[in-house]
Amino acid sequence: MGLPGALGSLPLAPIAPEYGELMRLQYAAGLAHFGEVLVGDGETLSVLDGLFLCVGNRRHHLGTARLRALADANPSRGPLLRLLADIQTRDASALRRVLLHQLIGLLQESGSRRKASGLDPAEASLLELAVAALPILDARQRKAAESLGGLWQQRRLRAAARALDAVGPAVVRADPALAHLASRLGRRLGRCDRSLAAARAAQDTEPARTHYLDALRTAADDDTATRGLIMLERPRRPEDAPLTARLSGDRVLLAWPVPDGRSWRAVRLTRGTDRPAVVPVTAPAPGARGTAVDHGARRGTLVRYAVFPLLDGVPDGPPLVSAPLLVAPDAEDLTVTDAPARLTARWTLPPGTARATVLLHRADGPEPGGKVLARHDAGAHEDTYTFTGLRPGSYLVRVVCHHSSPEGREVESAGARAAGVVHAWPEAVTALTAEPDPEGGVRFAGAGADGAEVRLVTWSDPAGAPPEGTGLPTDALPAALPWAAYGTAHPVAPPSAFTGRVVAVAVRGERAVVGPAVRVDIPAPVTGLRGLREHDGQVRLVFDWPSDAGSVEVEWEQAGARDRSRVSRSRYLREGLRLPIGPAAVRIGVRAASRHERPAGPPPQDSAAAVDAVDAAGAADPTAGAVDQTVVVRRAPAVLDLPGDVVVSFRLVTRRRGLARRATAEAVEVTVTGVAAGAGAGLPGSSPDPDGAGTPDTASRSGLPDPSDPSDHPGLPDLVLVGRAGDAATARPRHPEDGDVLVRLTGAELAASPRTVRELPAGPLRPPYALRAFLAGRHAGSVRLEEPALSTLVVR
Repeated sequence: MGLPGALGSLPLAPIAPEYGELMRLQYAAGLAHFGEVLVGDGETLSVLDGLFLCVGNRRHHLGTARLRALADANPSRGPLLRLLADIQTRDASALRRVLLHQLIGLLQESGSRRKASGLDPAEASLLELAVAALPILDARQRKAAESLGGLWQQRRLRAAARALDAVGPAVVRADPALAHLASRLGRRLGRCDRSLAAARAAQDTEPARTHYLDALRTAADDDTATRGLIMLERPRRPEDAPLTARLSGDRVLLAWPVPDGRSWRAVRLTRGTDRPAVVPVTAPAPGARGTAVDHGARRGTLVRYAVFPLLDGVPDGPPLVSAPLLVAPDAEDLTVTDAPARLTARWTLPPGTARATVLLHRADGPEPGGKVLARHDAGAHEDTYTFTGLRPGSYLVRVVCHHSSPEGREVESAGARAAGVVHAWPEAVTALTAEPDPEGGVRFAGAGADGAEVRLVTWSDPAGAPPEGTGLPTDALPAALPWAAYGTAHPVAPPSAFTGRVVAVAVRGERAVVGPAVRVDIPAPVTGLRGLREHDGQVRLVFDWPSDAGSVEVEWEQAGARDRSRVSRSRYLREGLRLPIGPAAVRIGVRAASRHERPAGPPPQDSAAAVDAVDAAGAADPTAGAVDQTVVVRRAPAVLDLPGDVVVSFRLVTRRRGLARRATAEAVEVTVTGVAAGAGAGLPGSSPDPDGAGTPDTASRSGLPDPSDPSDHPGLPDLVLVGRAGDAATARPRHPEDGDVLVRLTGAELAASPRTVRELPAGPLRPPYALRAFLAGRHAGSVRLEEPALSTLVVR
């Protein structure tokens, strides 16, 4: 036989449908040829008359069982070994052919420098000599030769014929298996061509369909039969197409009914090309529609899709065909919003779109979308446009995208559509003012908004507030300020502090137009104001500090004179607030000072001028006490009317009885005295303290009561004399309930006469005893109590 003949005919093509998967697993394992995974230390392969594993002088045939046993023993190489076992099961000679093909390729690529590793040395030498006589395949020929097994199994005979042409006749003649495959391929293609000729000659649709299907069953990739069936089954009307194809961006989504559990093949037919392109199909779930997604359709092309039912991988019936589809994606997310006399369109262009045209049509005419009222040519990076000067009514906006076809032509999309309505919007507010009231509060007034409701609102984020003139739906507005009113005669004020931009919005139905704004600062009210006289002629003021206020302004009026002071929060918390009032009656007003307000100077002494000065401090002229054009609204102060200093004093009336030298107390004498003083007409713009501690200002009040007459005092406290006798007299009473009440004089009884004498209960006090008097009631803090010498109250 000679050395080359000892190996028999050598393969130049594997002709194995599993070859592609085998190469993937082989490369992943880092093997030059799959025989390297079959041999261990001291083992070699023999390929002379089959595939054997040689260990010493013994040879073991590598059959299916041995290959599966190797796969179980070597899990990391298990998938590769199991694939080899499957190939061996299908064709006992296939593994030897595939291994020889790989070894020949290695030797031809590296020449004599690289030996066939793992092969018996003697056979390796024979193989080197035999390879020298074989034709050498380039990369294109090798790829075509290795694809033949899969193409033949899938009945893709036209592709197999093109692969054989690429391999070349010399290679086909050098490999008897290839020559046999080429002979069989020629016979089948001849049968296919005869079916195509019969289909073209058929006069009716049914015979032509039968012959085209016969051609496809023979050569599943025959382009002529595929195109012929698609033309026969194309729908007459687009709405009758059983296969739907729609654009989604640059993708085409296919869907069709699946009557059974068959598999399907989808193809794309492009105008101007002869060869249909296969589209991957998603395996449908039971009862679901068939679906496929085509990512390969080129923009600007006209395509038609078809899906073929398959049986054993071969078309087994006429296809379902779609209507023609122009691959020109439309703009996405098209929205139309209305504003006064205008419509704003927003869209998103598909990536790569050259430009777009935005068209405005009248939507309530006889042909909606027919007449173009306005148009705008938008660039590739524009995504919004506003049509202005529109009358109320219904409109239609279309955005047409312009794409470039593969031939360089410009293709227009069908156009995305969205309807819009221009409503009758309210007239906007043209001016807004905030006028502080001298008595406290603010009046909002303005112009414009005829026939519309005006709401005063504020946006929580001023930076995100829409500009003046912006049209909004009413439900997009913030809630109206509950305390603010527009165009009223009475001033308004919030229950707490407010600082912000007040915006006037004109509202009519479901539409609103943003108007001008004014920034307003209104401090919080002062609550809980109380005044406590102290022994040195000072009055200590106590109140709840207004929230967010940095300082408060205190103003007091006494005997026609006025004075003013400002106290910071830190000083109030650290030292309290005391005023050098003296014993005379006084009216005190306390209000929070705005952070935007300059400290006011000393008030004028004239009462009427003082009123004007207080009113003008940041009120009449908003910019006088404000910065950054903030209108400062002065709140009505919390007012406290503090009467003149009233003193309640008492002494014990004693009497000596019998020969005893120590006098015993029989009665108590109470005297009420006051300091004459008068107050002015009161602080202008004052209001009663919310907690009732202060008193309201009234225009008819002519002054404070005359303290020289205690009966004219607005309210005196009760006087309670408490005593403790016997063993309990070790300490004086600490409160009105800490002992026996000996005498109680009500405020009315004290006010009835400046001097009152009340006898002590029967049974005169006998030593030891301890007495103490208390002032009780809501006016106790405004009256001083003077006690006699302690020696008369505590007797041991």
